[in-house]
Amino acid sequence: MGEDSSTATSGPRRRMWWWVAAIAVVVVAVIVYYAVTSSGTAKDSDTSPTSSPTATVTDVPSATPDPAQPTPGPSEPSGSMPELAPVAPEEPSDNGSGLVARIAAMKAVQGEAVQAGEIAGPAVQFTLELTNDTGEAVDLGLISVNAYIGDDRTPAGGLVRPGGAPFEGTLDAGKSATGVYVYTIPESQRGDVTLTVDYRAGQPAFVFRGAVG
Repeated sequence: MGEDSSTATSGPRRRMWWWVAAIAVVVVAVIVYYAVTSSGTAKDSDTSPTSSPTATVTDVPSATPDPAQPTPGPSEPSGSMPELAPVAPEEPSDNGSGLVARIAAMKAVQGEAVQAGEIAGPAVQFTLELTNDTGEAVDLGLISVNAYIGDDRTPAGGLVRPGGAPFEGTLDAGKSATGVYVYTIPESQRGDVTLTVDYRAGQPAFVFRGAVG
C-alpha cells in the first residue's frame, strides 16, 4: 500500500518553513545589530565636544635689511645749516674762502622789551665784525645771527635794545662791517653760550662758543 500523499509532501514543506524561519531570524539579527551600533555611534557623536575651527596664525617674516642699501645714520634736524668748527669767543673764524668773522666786543646789559615776543632782563650785547677778502661783494641782508645757551642749545631770546644794529647793505671786497646783536642770557648761564653767524644759504655758518659777558 502506498504512502499518504499529505505525508509525502509535508516533509519538504517543513524544510522550506525552517529555511524561511532561519532567514527571518538572520534578517532580524542584522537589523537589531545595525540598530544598536547606529544608536551607539549617534550617541557618541552627540556627547563628543564640538571642535571649533582654529585660526591659523601665519608668521610674517621679519624685514631683512638689504645689504645693498646704506644703513641710515643719525640725521640732522630739519632745516639745520652746515657749520664751521666752533672757535672761542675771543678768536676770529675764517671760512677758508676769504671771509672772516669775529666778536669785536661783548658786554653785559639790561635788555629792554620793546617788540612783541621780547623778554626784558639780563642780557649780553655782541658787536660782530665781518671782513670780506673774497674778491666779490657780500650781501649783508642775508646774514642771520642766533645765540644758544648750554650744550643742548636752548635758543636765547633776541632783543632790539639797548643798541641793536643788525648787519645791512652790501660788504664790498676788501672792506669790513659791524653789526650789534642783543640776547637775553641769565648771568648764571653765560659760561656756555654758542653764537652762530649764517651769511649765505648752503654755506657753513661761523660758530663761536664759550663764556660770554
